[in-house]
Parts: sequence; structure tokens; C-alpha cells
Amino acid sequence: MVFGPCQGPNAVDVPTTNLILGGEAVPWRKEYKYVGVWFNSTTRDIFRSHYEHKHDAAAFVFWKTVLGCDHYVGRGHLPPEVGRRLYYALIDCHLTHGCDVALDVDSTSFALLNSLNNVILRRILGVGKRSGIPQLYSELGIYPLGVRRLALALRYLGYLVALPPSHLAWKACLEADRLRQAGHSSWYGDLAILLRDLPFSGPALPPLGNLNAAICKRLHDELIAGMKQWVLDSGEGMVSIPLLHGRLEPQEEGAPRRIPLCQRHYLSVVSITDHRLALTRLLCGSFYFRGLRTNLQDHSPASLLCRKCGSGLETPGHVFMQCRDSQTVAARETLRERLPQEFGVTLRTAGSSADAMRSMQKLIFDLKTVVPMARFVYQVVRAWRWFGRRLPTMVSELAPDTDEEADYWNFESAEEDLETYGPEMEMEIDF
Repeated sequence: MVFGPCQGPNAVDVPTTNLILGGEAVPWRKEYKYVGVWFNSTTRDIFRSHYEHKHDAAAFVFWKTVLGCDHYVGRGHLPPEVGRRLYYALIDCHLTHGCDVALDVDSTSFALLNSLNNVILRRILGVGKRSGIPQLYSELGIYPLGVRRLALALRYLGYLVALPPSHLAWKACLEADRLRQAGHSSWYGDLAILLRDLPFSGPALPPLGNLNAAICKRLHDELIAGMKQWVLDSGEGMVSIPLLHGRLEPQEEGAPRRIPLCQRHYLSVVSITDHRLALTRLLCGSFYFRGLRTNLQDHSPASLLCRKCGSGLETPGHVFMQCRDSQTVAARETLRERLPQEFGVTLRTAGSSADAMRSMQKLIFDLKTVVPMARFVYQVVRAWRWFGRRLPTMVSELAPDTDEEADYWNFESAEEDLETYGPEMEMEIDF
């Protein structure tokens, strides 16, 4: 292999003669695949080719499976539960392949996989680019890709420390620790860097001599616990998803519980696609509300009022539970009549926006009332045509009132998929 850059001021010379083995000339290579892992000797990251190959493989499977199903059943009609199964069965193996060897210390290489993973999760969940990243994990119950790859690397470390001293893999791990102590790059040093640079408080990697299988298991558990708390705190700090603040997940048996990550109940309980997508996008922050601002004092009061009735801040609580728009009122009265008749629940008139928000949360995060609530949300969303580019019913939307509102019309579409991955990814779907 040729080691060093092939272009630029520090370019190395490629030998003109080949090594002869058994009468056969061995060609010089810049990249090579060994036991399933691609190595590149001319780039800063020796695993760059491996990331690129795995990105292309995962993208190909994504288009053949998730998008292939969309061609048959319609865009957005693939149930998220089925999408999760396809993800874990066919896509996750490519996104995590070789993660115990190729650690994600190069941000450019890891971004190839992480950006694709976000596109896949958005498509499975049915939300657009306006929806934040933490919601992809909290609503589907899928770990962030960087944490999942790091967790698998820690499990591999637990396997290494349990090996006998004569095992070559353990000896290689000892050499990696010696390089780390000497201030050189090594696998063990890269693992310590990843744990140190987590976006949340994670465990510190102790010296190799102090490790055993039990400690590696504790490091793994602390990593997962820290990640779950980070996802929970990130959602609580986002202004665009007030309905998820303090959310308690309903249980088939027992009282509702605070669960940071899981497949949410509404993704499987709400069977009508239009209703599920409308509710999902509302909860995940895909809709634009004027009154949801980080600093309300920086905006004029008139720019924050409801665009339909103008009687209060345009927030989810006001729009769905207090707005006096005729179509919204009609849908709300239908819900008010249906709830006591079929579910024994009374929908009282909300006195404030906070009361309206709590009333919505109570109805949404309940296994019985989430279905009529999703239908109500869909009816209001259709009436408020500012929300999103389109729903699956292809409802024609009104033009945005301002340029600021147009900036929020960034739902993911098939055209955006092609812009990200190029026209070569558009292929005939066959099984």
C-alpha cells in the first residue's frame, strides 16, 4: 500500500516497480479490504473508505426497503413499527459495521453515517427537517448512532479484557494502551477521547490495568443512562415541542411512567395514517406556531397573536383548545360530544393557555383517548393550512403570509432526498 497523500506539497512517490511474490506482481494500492474492513493509506482517516462504503450500502438498502415499501403502500403509510423492524434487521448492521475497530474520532467520516441515519429515522417517523434530532430517538426508541457505536465498542473492550494474557488480541490492546500513555494515537486512546467528548456527562475510561469485565459493563450502563437523560433534557429544553414537556408514557398495566426512549403508544394505537402523521408532526415540532419563541420580548405582540382569531398567543394550546375559528370550533365541539359518550371523559373549557396545554397532554397521552384526539388534530391541521407543505391527502396549502413563515416550510420531501444523495440513488424498486 502507498502511505501518505498522493497530491499536494507532501505527496509521496508511488514506486514504479512491483513486489514479486510467487512469480506474480503485487500491485500498489491506496485502499484495501481486509476481513470486511476497508483501509485507506492516503487519507487522514485510514477508515474513510470504510465509512463511505458502509454509507452507500446503508443508503442502497434504505431505498430498497423503506422507500420501496412506500412505492407500494404510499408515502407515509408504512407503520413506524414495521419501519423500526426493517431498520434493525437490514440497515443498522451497515451503520454499525466495524464500529469496534473504526472508532468515530474523525467527525467528517462519522457525519457520512449520522446524516444518513437522521434522514432514515425522519422518514420512518414521518416528520420533516424542522423536527429536532432528539425527537427521532425519544419517539422511536432508537439510540443515537454515535452512542450505539460507542456502546458496541465498550462491549468489545469487555471481551478483550476477559481474554487470557497469551491471546494476540489482548496483547494488541496492551500495546494500544502503551501508545496512549506515551502520547501517541491508538485505539485505546481514541476510545477515551470519545467518552470524554460526549455531549453529556459520560464515564471516564480508566487505565487498562484497572479494567475487568464488570467495570466494562458498568461503563456501558453509565453511557446508556447518560444518553437517555441527555435525550430527555434536550427535549425539555426545546421551545418548539411544549406538548412533550413532562410527558408520561401510558402503560397497559400500571400508572404512566417517565420513559426517555421507547416506541410511543400513538405510533401503533393510531391506525389511520393521516391522523397519526398529523399528531406525530404536532408533537415533534414540525408545525410552526407564532407564539413559540425563545425570547418573546424580542418580537412585537402583534406578530405573536393567533392568525385566525387574534385573541391570544399562537401556541398549540390556544390553536387547538381556545381558537374561535369556525372550523376549529366545529371540530372541537365534535370531540367534546364524542369523549363522554364513548370514553367517559369530559373536555372542559380551558381558562388559560397552560390549562389548554395540560388538557391536550391528558388526552394525547392516554391509550383510550389518543385515537379521537389524533382525529381532532388532523381536522384542525387541515383547517390551518399554514402548517407544513402538505399532508398525505394532498390538501392544497395557502401561500405563506411572510418570508419568515416560508422559512419554516421545510418538510422533507422526495425532492429533498434526491438533493441529498443525488439522482443516481433513484432506482427501480424490485424485490
